[in-house]
Amino acid sequence: MQDNTIEGPVKAVGNAMLGRGVVALIFGILVLVWPQATVVVLVLLFGSYAIIDGITAGVHWFSARRGPVAYRSSGWVLAGGIVSVLAGLVALLVPGLTALAIALVIGIWALLLGITQVILALAGRKAVSLWWVGLVSGILAIIFGLLLLIFPGAGILGLLGFLGVFGITLGILFIVSGFQIRSSTGRA
Repeated sequence: MQDNTIEGPVKAVGNAMLGRGVVALIFGILVLVWPQATVVVLVLLFGSYAIIDGITAGVHWFSARRGPVAYRSSGWVLAGGIVSVLAGLVALLVPGLTALAIALVIGIWALLLGITQVILALAGRKAVSLWWVGLVSGILAIIFGLLLLIFPGAGILGLLGFLGVFGITLGILFIVSGFQIRSSTGRA
């Protein structure tokens, strides 16, 4: 029999991961469905997604603080959430950024998000059987961020397909992680 004081926070962490996954999945699908999107629309989509992701990461962090030590994030989830909110605010407040600047903002965001995901996955590998899912999502985010930082001249419109696939992949991996964390309480 599990202690209800642990089960609630663990389930909340799983719910937060599910929320992040659904938001990322919707973002990725929207980017692919609107291939003719203007840079301004992409900036607004990205800015909105990043802010919502940052807020749900904050919920994740606060939920994890009440849970067992294995699910605590030592501030890395909160740090990633703050970076997401800041990147989203930059995108929404200055939508006229050039494609190069947008690629750099998204690249830095993806790189930092990936680093926090890798750290969290490695920290949770003893408590979460599918810890490698977080590791894979972190590595993919790092690769995506590095590609944007190394090749920013490709232009943001040329990156739409890649950004959409990245969002869908990240969303699926977050959803899998969320269900796995929720099921670790004995109930999905």
